[in-house]
Order: sequence, then structure tokens, then C-alpha cells
Amino acid sequence: MDDVALCADTTAGWHASWLNALGLRSERRDSVWRAVDSPPFIYWTAITLAADASASAVCDAYGTVCDAWSALDLAPFGFESRDRDGFEERAREPWFVRAAGELAAAERPSDLEIVRVSTPAEVVEFEDVSVRGFGGEEASVEAGTFHPASILADARMTMLTGRVGGNAVAAAMSYRGDDAVGIYGVTTIASARGRGYASALTRPLIDPSLPAVLSPSPEAESLYRRLGFEQVGELRQWQRAGPTEKLDRR
Repeated sequence: MDDVALCADTTAGWHASWLNALGLRSERRDSVWRAVDSPPFIYWTAITLAADASASAVCDAYGTVCDAWSALDLAPFGFESRDRDGFEERAREPWFVRAAGELAAAERPSDLEIVRVSTPAEVVEFEDVSVRGFGGEEASVEAGTFHPASILADARMTMLTGRVGGNAVAAAMSYRGDDAVGIYGVTTIASARGRGYASALTRPLIDPSLPAVLSPSPEAESLYRRLGFEQVGELRQWQRAGPTEKLDRR
């Protein structure tokens, strides 16, 4: 499996796990992973799993499609090339891979407590700080909107919350695929950034026995390079607005 395929396959597994926890279906078919039922907007609705996946395999999708090799032209089908905030110039994002191997030792920030999420109440806390990290410190959603407590049944998913003074300020998670560990959702609330919390949460998610994959924001690229990640490819996000009802493909 080449490096981009490794990224796409692991990320599809992460998506499938969350959709399953939400009671939504997904499938792998025609070199594509796709949501069968419409998911919350933070999740992709389709991911290409092979460089030769065809546009016809995703052209009827709605929401955000991950063109993992930046190989498709979905504009003729009504899609726009944009990131999830609507910026065309950020529609392309890098895939990063870290080869299996030990991490160099590093000190954790002395004020940071790292909590491995294991109870429904901790899932609620995790989701809350994740939403505030990505959406602004006043952002909120109803508990379980994106990250329901039912995810605790999936042993492949690990969620970490970072607390300072008993208050959640950061979050990160990983999904253990068959061939790699994918790292996702690393975030820190705005008022707590620049103190090393994101790096401290990422490090315990890395399994030295397996490659690690992720797709960083431009602001986080240097952080991950310091942890040994290198860019191996580039994905492209395609968006198309559409119905929010369930997409029954049975």
C-alpha cells in the first residue's frame, strides 16, 4: 500500500467508526469509502481509496468529498473545490506520514493533565472542548452531535483530553487501522495555545510499532514535522450542497 493509500484507508476507517457510533451507515465500494446516510458536516461523505478511482463513483455524493490523490475533476457534477470553511485556496491539504519508530523523549508541560477518555461524561467533555477548539471558545453543540458516547465500544478509537487547573483546554484522538494509526482532531482552545499542549497530546497517540498518518492545518505543519512526519501527498476537498435527509443506496 502506498503512502497516500495508507492515509486514505486509515482515515476512511476513522470516519466509518464515528458514523457507526452515530447510528449511520457507510460502505466501501468501487475504490471509494462513502457515507450511506448523511453525516454531520464535520465528516467527509466520500473518500477515494485508489489513485484510479473514477469521478462516477462519487459524482452523486453531497457534502464534502475527499479526493485523496487530487486526481478528480468534479466541477462538471456541480461540486466546488473548497475547504470546509469555504476557502477555495485551502481546498488542497497535505497528507503527512511518520514512519514507525521511537519518539525522542520530551517533557510534558507541567500544568497539563492528560485524560484518556473512558466514560460517557468524559466523552461529553471531549466533544465540548473539541468544538470550542475548532469553532471558537463560545461555540457549543448538543452533547453527542458529533461525538456520541457510543464510540467507547470501539477499541480502535482513542480520545485524549488535556486539562489545566481541572478545565479542559485541548483534545486529540487516534484511530488504529490495520496498517497505521491515524491522528485526528488535535485542537487547543484559543486562550491556551502556544504552550505545547497539542504536541503533548499527540505524542502518546503515536505507536512506535506502526506508521502514523494525518492531514495537518498549515499552522500545525511545523509541529508535526518536529515529531517526524513528512508530506507524502496532497488531498483535495470537493463540496456540493444538497439534501440533508438520509441517502439510501441499498
